Amino acid sequence: MERCTTREEFCQHVSGLAERLAEEIWTTVVATTSEGADTWLRARGGAWLRGVLGAALTARADRLGTPGPCGSCGGPVGFRQHRSARVHTVLPGRDVETTVVYGQCVQCRAGCRPLFGELGTDAEGFTPALQEMATLAGVIEPYDAASTELLGRLAGVAVSREKIQHLVGAAGTRAVATPPMPMASAPTSVDPLTVAIDGGMIFVDGRWQEAKLGCVYDTADRVVSRTRSTLTARQVVAVRGTPEALGTQLWPRADALGATQRLVVVLGDGAPWIWNLAAELFPRRVEILDWYHVDEHVSAVARALYGEGTEKTRAWRQSQLDRLWTDEVDQVIEALRFLGPHQRAAAKRTAVEDLSRYLTTNRDRLRYQTFREAGYAIGSGAVESAVGHVIQQRMKRTGMHWRSAGADAMLALRSVYRSTGAWDRFWTDRPKAA
Repeated sequence: MERCTTREEFCQHVSGLAERLAEEIWTTVVATTSEGADTWLRARGGAWLRGVLGAALTARADRLGTPGPCGSCGGPVGFRQHRSARVHTVLPGRDVETTVVYGQCVQCRAGCRPLFGELGTDAEGFTPALQEMATLAGVIEPYDAASTELLGRLAGVAVSREKIQHLVGAAGTRAVATPPMPMASAPTSVDPLTVAIDGGMIFVDGRWQEAKLGCVYDTADRVVSRTRSTLTARQVVAVRGTPEALGTQLWPRADALGATQRLVVVLGDGAPWIWNLAAELFPRRVEILDWYHVDEHVSAVARALYGEGTEKTRAWRQSQLDRLWTDEVDQVIEALRFLGPHQRAAAKRTAVEDLSRYLTTNRDRLRYQTFREAGYAIGSGAVESAVGHVIQQRMKRTGMHWRSAGADAMLALRSVYRSTGAWDRFWTDRPKAA
């Protein structure tokens, strides 16, 4: 790599590179054919950019020299030589050839390349930007597809699946230990905070295990249209383990959004651990049983009583849902208690009795008209969507299985990825290279 030690030398060098590129563009695109011009220029332009960056880094390395004491023993560092080096970047083609100043401690003889320290490269020369890109690719897609499709085909950079897996593991460990917190809500906010809680199964260490997930969002961040509601912002956390483990991760996020000063609306599917956790975390709360789970239970009993797809099935199901929609839960329970003993088939009798107990246990969580009039969400679509994005789309593909450390790292990073603004905060706050 040619060393440009002055501004004039650097500008002249870059101008020369630009003139040669312009000539190639004229010859290849203008005078010959425009077919595939964008693909050609992406490759050739990437090479040009890498050449310019290489010259800039070489000049920067000369300016840095060998400043500061030794990072190992604190002794003085002296200049040893100029060395050729390769930096792995996000530019198409990835590798940038440069010349760096190599220094050596006069006491412990440890070597250093100050430019790499300033760039923040890892031990293999990957820049922070490429580390982030490769990590994100591995969070979005399985490692093979992340390497060949997202990075290789789309970004034009080569990163092995092993490197991606290593980066994901390291970043995931940090995300588990120090997850990014949401920006605090205004202390004057009086709108309820919504916390939706659910679980999903992952195959870890040779067996199916439940990952528990929470989704926190402001009422103001829920935009309702005629056909659906959409969240403009959310915070997601997912852990493998006990409800207490989820609570340890969920509470700081809810607290940052003002959970101690605001009413908290808790949405769940009826699992007792959800309500127990909500009672521990949120003293001032409203508990709502997810409407769609209630619909599933009612529909299952309708099919058990009157068969699949019959008019009686449809009518009975709709009648119960209409009552529940208008706060007539006690009437539904009373009707079920009357209906159950009149069923000759044991399976039908059991189905009716189970639904009666389910609704009785959750009676106070079924006041859907009251909840709607108060402006509360009655469906846990946000957390269902989060379960799909965090777990299903990445961690439950065909034949996929995980070990504990990898599963925990991926859950943490997928949670960061699906939480509004969290990914940028996570990488901005990363530890700087020594």
